[in-house]
Amino acid sequence: MKRIKPELWVPADDMQLEPSALEIAKASENHLVVAGPGAGKTELLAQKACYLLQTNTCPFPHKILAISFKKDAAHNLKERVRHRCGDELSKRFDSLTFDSFAKQLLDRFKQALPNKYKIVNEYKVEPKEQIILNYYQSEDIDYFNSTDRKWLLSLHTVQLPHIITNSAEAIRDRAWNKILQSSPAPLSFPMIMRMAELIVNSNPKIKQYLQQTYKYIFLDEFQDTTDMQYELFKSCFLGSDSFFTAVGDDKQRIMIWAGARKTVFDDFIKDTGAARVPLTMNFRCAPRLVHLLNYLTEHLLGKKDFANPSPKWHLDQGECFVWAFENPHVEMEVLFQDVSRWVKDDGLDPRDICILVKQNLSAYAGQLIDYFNENGINARDESRFQDILTQEVCLYIINMLYIIFDRKNFTAKQDVFDFLSNLRSEMEDEQLLKLENDVFQFLKEIRKEYANSSLTEDSIKTLVTKIITFANKDRIIAYYPNYGNLHELDTYIEIVQDELINNYLVSNDIISSLNNLVGKDTISVMTIHKSKGLEYHTVIFIGLEDGAFWSFQRQPDEDKCTFFVALSRAKERVVFTFSGIRKNDRFGMQPQTYKNIRVLFDGLQNSGIVKMKKRKLL
Repeated sequence: MKRIKPELWVPADDMQLEPSALEIAKASENHLVVAGPGAGKTELLAQKACYLLQTNTCPFPHKILAISFKKDAAHNLKERVRHRCGDELSKRFDSLTFDSFAKQLLDRFKQALPNKYKIVNEYKVEPKEQIILNYYQSEDIDYFNSTDRKWLLSLHTVQLPHIITNSAEAIRDRAWNKILQSSPAPLSFPMIMRMAELIVNSNPKIKQYLQQTYKYIFLDEFQDTTDMQYELFKSCFLGSDSFFTAVGDDKQRIMIWAGARKTVFDDFIKDTGAARVPLTMNFRCAPRLVHLLNYLTEHLLGKKDFANPSPKWHLDQGECFVWAFENPHVEMEVLFQDVSRWVKDDGLDPRDICILVKQNLSAYAGQLIDYFNENGINARDESRFQDILTQEVCLYIINMLYIIFDRKNFTAKQDVFDFLSNLRSEMEDEQLLKLENDVFQFLKEIRKEYANSSLTEDSIKTLVTKIITFANKDRIIAYYPNYGNLHELDTYIEIVQDELINNYLVSNDIISSLNNLVGKDTISVMTIHKSKGLEYHTVIFIGLEDGAFWSFQRQPDEDKCTFFVALSRAKERVVFTFSGIRKNDRFGMQPQTYKNIRVLFDGLQNSGIVKMKKRKLL
């Protein structure tokens, strides 16, 4: 690909960046970019990657490493770069989560672990904390029964190598030893991260390899970085010649409960000498919503970093409501009536509507999801599908099935070819033409085989196997290091295969099954934490009540930020609902108040922008 002269480079796809963001995109310096919702923080990183690669400022064979907090954010950033600067250059852009970055280090360099921490057999990622705790229970039942579980897990994941100065640390040492001796060894992601950190700290050549490989490091959603993640970053890259760009917003710091480092902005500036640069434009939200966010920034969060709306909007665009209902049944039916009107009369795509809850999705929105689906509007718990729709092998299977049964799906065809050509990165133009012919022949044979036969559970499994065999598992594992081994790859294949079969058994139509799998024409329902980094035309937040914000008095700052994040997902319209009663898992229907979260209601009402109204069935 021809190099672009730095002075001639312009943002890809005619994207508009505010002047300070454009300067950062072109700079080879350390920056902490602090910006509110809708400021284009992810787009800034994508454009910076394009600049570095297209101008060869990040010269071959150096690479760029982007670390995000969530899988979908890492996938989104990777796809933006790929679409903006093409497959060839984007191969030098690695977009990972902290967990996947640590896991890749462990998978690649686990033999470099000190003998005491070597994994004897294979390992599996163990998400259940109780499995880890069971080792402590079997090691010393009296100690286990007398120790707080949260403290015990914290003790379990301190930095390696362990220091033994008391009986608790000795028990921990024996528990670790038993875990590493197991087959397979059940490792939590915090354990994996500590082991990756130990690999880097105890092997200077591996650290040198990392620093020579990655010339530029991006850190997304930086406000949510934990102590452990920040320590891994420092172990790998601090003191190197690499350049760091961290982006975040302390108004959206909602992961303190999960260990987010409160001082991470100040620490980063001190450790790297980064310049703190604010961005002031809000490209996402309509002007009235931007003004509402600014009001809450000052009067709810006590900050002064205000945003300006993009000139693409009319000044009177944007609306926010608080709707009070007698009970959840009335709430559900009224929301269905409104959403039906927005979709059928106003032409709003259901994928541009999101229903949010603070927590306990099934209690707050489970019945609503069922009611919507039973009455002609698709809705689903989106968190079940986020893993599938951000995994390259899952998307390859989905896209290949699309083009087998829908010849006109040219977007899926291009995505399939991109996936397969990435697996064969050594190919020249002539070989790529051969690959294109191989794909054509494969499709021709598969279409002929399945032309006159109805699909069954077994035939879908056979078809998926053929699709994967055509790609070659070894090539997939070699190119995508997030599939650290065959078992992990097979797990994702099985997940997407089973979901597809379940859909097909209901619809008896493969295209409908695929559409359901990707969520076409379906309203997303999720928690606020799952919505980070996403945006929708309309956001409906269910349950602006004390019951949902039960932790408000204990952690008011974090809950205020959570509320702020929910509001800031909306481009044009946001609705908060309050129900006079709400079902409690333990006690059934319970009266609801907003006494504890009165400050949230006051902030909305005093802004002069929000309309509050009691809603009843028509």
